[in-house]
Amino acid sequence: MRGAVVRFTVALAVLGAAGRAGAQEAPSPAATTATPEALDLARRLFREGVESAEAGRWESARDRFARVLAIRPAPLVRFNLALACRSVGRFVEAIEQFRQFTADPATETDAARRPAAAQETAQMQRRLSRLTVSVRGDMPREFTLDGRGRDVALLGQELVVDPGPHTVDVLGRGGDRQRREGAVYEGERLQVEIALAPTAPDVVTAAVRTTAPPRDQSFGHWVARPGPGGRWVDWAAQDASAPRSVWDRRPFTLAVGVGGGSPTGIVWGSVRYFPQRWFGAELMGGGPSAWGAGFALHVHARLPLAAPSIYAPGLFVGPGLNLTGLTLACTANCAGIAPTKAAHVAVVSLDVGTSHEWRIGDHFTLRATLGLRWFVNRAQLRATTENGAYARCTPNDSTIVEGSPCDHVTGDASGFGAFAGLDIGYGIGP
Repeated sequence: MRGAVVRFTVALAVLGAAGRAGAQEAPSPAATTATPEALDLARRLFREGVESAEAGRWESARDRFARVLAIRPAPLVRFNLALACRSVGRFVEAIEQFRQFTADPATETDAARRPAAAQETAQMQRRLSRLTVSVRGDMPREFTLDGRGRDVALLGQELVVDPGPHTVDVLGRGGDRQRREGAVYEGERLQVEIALAPTAPDVVTAAVRTTAPPRDQSFGHWVARPGPGGRWVDWAAQDASAPRSVWDRRPFTLAVGVGGGSPTGIVWGSVRYFPQRWFGAELMGGGPSAWGAGFALHVHARLPLAAPSIYAPGLFVGPGLNLTGLTLACTANCAGIAPTKAAHVAVVSLDVGTSHEWRIGDHFTLRATLGLRWFVNRAQLRATTENGAYARCTPNDSTIVEGSPCDHVTGDASGFGAFAGLDIGYGIGP
């Protein structure tokens, strides 16, 4: 059911029926007074709401559907609004919208969704929280819950609320105002007790006492944001582990990348394994590069940002190895031919750098790397190109001619180098 919004093409006919309703459904006041411009706006807002819902932007979808419903209170629009409210944790509003949806005159399209509405309502009923605010001392004059005025007769009664953070304000007849803040988990029942003084507090301490009470005077839990999946759940109390992050559920990643300067070459493939979301290793292989085909083994440390997380900066370090054949050109000229000489060297480097990884959906990742390489065996590289390497050739008259020293013409024997790369990976896991 998550994301099962009514598509725009279906609602288009419903919204368009505002001007000709009557055969199957009596026009509502909003339908009879809506202008063509308002209906055009409703169609556009509904399209935007569906697009937002399909992209997972449920808060934006809820806003769009609510604005459409104010113009044209169609059952299909109300159904989508209920889904959006459910998806952002507004269970009380979602249940009310589903209730009104099932109470609307039945059509063939709406009737098919009634079982789904009933199922969603039953699931949300089990996730609702209950809050009871009890007052002693002075008689209460005003009662506010989450910034919304409530009847003081509701004090002492169990109120159905959404899981998450709440703020309670009570003003006594003598002028004492008390505020309590806290969060409740799904399915939890909490009692909030407030003692009102018979007179207003001192003006110097009133602001502090009413707007920032000590935590021991508040209720529930001090939870700043919901857990994985947007759930306000005490996982430990339920003896259940929180849903694992996608960073944990995809420990293996197969990637292909392109770049420059790396010992692994212009194009490479890699396998990454992260037994923990913050720590892992990577084996890379590719080519060609200035040194030929190469390999690297890097150890990574990364830090996925707070949930919901799609970005993780990191650092890595490790050795690189190139199996290369260097070509040396010699200045000796044998019958107009400049001879060459081959030298085989294993180039070993130490790589350090930074990585920046973004998640694209549940499986794919995009990663950029930037770093420095330091050649460990620079002396061996230099020795290959020093004056000890000579070429010999035999000209047409069979006389052996000793050539001059060969020069290194391929590769780079400098000690340091920079590299950068970009790769896309596919995560594998349970």
